[in-house]
Amino acid sequence: MKKYSLLFFILFFCFLNPRISVAEPGFFFQTLTNSFVDWVFGRLDSYIQDKPDESAETKDEKILPKAGEPSEKKVSIQMDEIVKRDDTFYRKFSNIPFSGHIESYHPNGQLKIIGDLSDGKKVGNWIEYYLSGIKKSEGEFANGKKDGPWVYYFLNATIKEKQFFIDGHKDGLWEKFDVHGTVVQTESYQNGKWIITTIN
Repeated sequence: MKKYSLLFFILFFCFLNPRISVAEPGFFFQTLTNSFVDWVFGRLDSYIQDKPDESAETKDEKILPKAGEPSEKKVSIQMDEIVKRDDTFYRKFSNIPFSGHIESYHPNGQLKIIGDLSDGKKVGNWIEYYLSGIKKSEGEFANGKKDGPWVYYFLNATIKEKQFFIDGHKDGLWEKFDVHGTVVQTESYQNGKWIITTIN
C-alpha cells in the first residue's frame, strides 16, 4: 500500500500543477531527489566530525557580513534560465522567486535585454536592443509594473515613441514620432483612462 500512496501523491501533485509539469518537466521529481539527497548528506554530516579551521577567523566572523556590505552577492543569469509562473519569475527547477540581474542575447551574440528582478518581479531600469545593437526601448519597472517614462526607438536610433506609466497604468502625455523626429500623434491619459488623441 505504501508503494501506491507515493505514486498517488506524485500524480495528484502533477494534476494540480499542470503549468509546472508542462513548462518544466521533471521539476517535481528533481525537487524530490534534492530533498532525498539533502536528507542523506544531513545524516552523513552528523557522523562526520568537522576539522578545526586553520584560519585565524572565527565562525562568527565568517558568517556575519561586515557593516555596510550587502548580505548576499548579486546573481546574474541569462533570460532563458528563468520561467514565468503567475506573473512571477523563477529560476528553472526552483520554487523560490528569483532576485538578481537578467541578460538575454540575440543569436549573433549581441545583447538583447538587460534588467533586474527582485522577488520574481521586474524592477529598475530595463533596456532592449535590436539585433544590430541599437537601443530598441528603455524604461523603469516597479514591482513588475511599468512605472515612469518609457522611450522606444527606430532602427536609426531616433525616438519612435514616448510613454509614461504610473504603477502600470498609462498616464500623462504620450507622443509618437516619425523617423525624422517629427511628432505625428499625441495621446493623453489619466490613471489609465484615455482622454484625447491629436494627430498632426
